[in-house]
Amino acid sequence: MQKTTPPLASRYLFKLIANLASVPVYLIMEALLPRALGPAMYGNYSFATTVFLQMTGFLDMGTSTCFYNALSRRQQEFSLIAFYLRVSLLIMAVTMLVACGLLYEPVGSLFLPQVPLWLAPLAAFCAFLTWFGRVLRSMNDATGATIQSELWRTAVSLICVGLLVVLFLSGLLNIITLFLQQYLMLTATAVGFWYVTWRTCRVHGISQSFRLAPVQLRAYLREFFTYSHPLFVQSLLSFLMLSLERWLLQWFNGSSEQGYFALSQKVSMACFLFVSAMTPLIMRELSIAWGSRDTDSMGRLINRFAPLLYIIAAYFSCFTLVEAKALVGLFGGSAFVEAIVPVQIMALYPLHQAYGQLASSVFHATGRTRVLRNMTALECLYGFLLTWLLLAPSDLWGLGQGATGLAIKTVAVQFITVNCYLWLASRFIPLHFWRNLAHQILSLSILLAIAFAAREVTLIFPHGESFTLLRFLASGLLYSLMTLLLCLGFPQLMGMQRQDLKNILGRFLQTRHS
Repeated sequence: MQKTTPPLASRYLFKLIANLASVPVYLIMEALLPRALGPAMYGNYSFATTVFLQMTGFLDMGTSTCFYNALSRRQQEFSLIAFYLRVSLLIMAVTMLVACGLLYEPVGSLFLPQVPLWLAPLAAFCAFLTWFGRVLRSMNDATGATIQSELWRTAVSLICVGLLVVLFLSGLLNIITLFLQQYLMLTATAVGFWYVTWRTCRVHGISQSFRLAPVQLRAYLREFFTYSHPLFVQSLLSFLMLSLERWLLQWFNGSSEQGYFALSQKVSMACFLFVSAMTPLIMRELSIAWGSRDTDSMGRLINRFAPLLYIIAAYFSCFTLVEAKALVGLFGGSAFVEAIVPVQIMALYPLHQAYGQLASSVFHATGRTRVLRNMTALECLYGFLLTWLLLAPSDLWGLGQGATGLAIKTVAVQFITVNCYLWLASRFIPLHFWRNLAHQILSLSILLAIAFAAREVTLIFPHGESFTLLRFLASGLLYSLMTLLLCLGFPQLMGMQRQDLKNILGRFLQTRHS
């Protein structure tokens, strides 16, 4: 499989195209759900699914990353897949048992305050399917079958969003039909991912036995335990911290504030779709490079792609921050007007999410999971203090800022943590930490200025404030043109040299004429 794997550029291109195709799908979903459910039920849906997504992440305990790295290096080893399917079944069983336990009201009302408890099993199964789909998708990336899996994901997403639109227009979209639509989409996607893996193995003549000899089982248990046991503390702390902050928001401020924060989080995730295509592929290359102990290649990968991913994320984030009022109107309508400030703040979240995934990939690929554990423990300490300060009411020594406060905490903590990861990574691979830090500040400042200028220019058009959608589109076009000219004039912002742009243009023209 290794010899016939398409090059990184081809796999990234297909992932990017799939993500580009999923953007309108994602935007349509997030424009319909808040309007159909309203702030309170939308908040309940987001809170319940987030709790169980965090639970599956905790039960994962880094084993999915261990699986991805191991399969990237040993692609002929189907028994590795058979072993992790057993782990996945165990995670599903535990998740559903916990969800059923929350149906007992004294327990459920404590952990899911103000949320209808019958949502717990529905949200738990949806969370598991989401997690399992990510595992299967990463399995395709590890075996080099990225192109086929992304084509399937795109097709399923387009069909299922069509179903969602039909439900909305017919007045049938509610919390129950939403879960059914999600089950259909996630199950169909998982089945397609599995078929791609099975077909890839068959093409390359790999034996597909699901049986594991006792000696194999013990060997895999030792391998995964060695890799993942330092991450137990990290997974536990992450689960407790991320669940606790959403619980505090629900307890102190209620379902509506939960809905405002959920909307801001969804908008920020839309910005990250363009960047997320690349990070698992780079992680695969980092893992392979570390297998050869080639730290120079690892450094080149980070130095080459980190600025590019950051500038792509910043392009969307800066425009989202400046145009938050228009975006909230398009997504949620007048009922979500109080989400404008949280959306503006959370627009900055994708910036360091890209850097964070790359930086943490270095530690995952090299097996330095103790560093991740220790950093998570430190992050939980200052993260909890900041969460309490921003969410708690004044009589409990807090500022009571609700969704806005949680957005501030999320962005601030991520900025600190990610740059700590980058600095630590620079201690053992040739990574230019200070150059990357300067790039973060400079490029963000420039793109924010361009986005603000584009907005101000379009506001002076006749009826600029009245025709919000028309002005919004004009502002986006002007901003895009100005950003394109900036990147062409100063390719260093994308981590490139002028010769790199000439080479890309040359390859494009050559392909066009061939």
